[in-house]
Amino acid sequence: MRFIKLGVLMLSALVGTAAMAGEVKVEYKDYKKFTDIKPASETRGSFEKRTMASFDKIFADLAGKLPEGYSWNVVVTDIDLAGDVNHMFTQTGQQIRVIKEIFIPRINFSYTLLDQNKVVVAEEKDLKLKDMGFMTRISGARADRPFEHERSMLERWFKDSIEPAVLAHQQGSVKAS
Repeated sequence: MRFIKLGVLMLSALVGTAAMAGEVKVEYKDYKKFTDIKPASETRGSFEKRTMASFDKIFADLAGKLPEGYSWNVVVTDIDLAGDVNHMFTQTGQQIRVIKEIFIPRINFSYTLLDQNKVVVAEEKDLKLKDMGFMTRISGARADRPFEHERSMLERWFKDSIEPAVLAHQQGSVKAS
């Protein structure tokens, strides 16, 4: 009997995890005009591709927290990465990105979040996120991940804005049924 209860609990946990699988589509509008996606030590083209791939991953990770069947369309209109590329060369002749409190991360985007029936759950045009306290929030254990300051900013926004909107929408759908 104990084995069956444990199996049911484990199966419930797996089903609960599998049910969280929203999809995201990210578009970068006029990325060549973004405020700051400047490379420090690689070519501009490869840095832009790597930056956008990293942001795609950040948005995909967030979408993974959405209920199954939800779709999230994001149009990024500007990125200003934490830090600034220092035009002073190091002893090796390479430029570096200097991270200081005055160079805060920012991202501007619009989004539409739809449920499995294509009903709008949340939507915002020209959202401007910034994190003026980004230097006080990051732990040393996570500081080595690429674009960690931007990831942290987006995760906090998602938790404070999108998750409550999804919950309210789901509660409203249950009441309507």
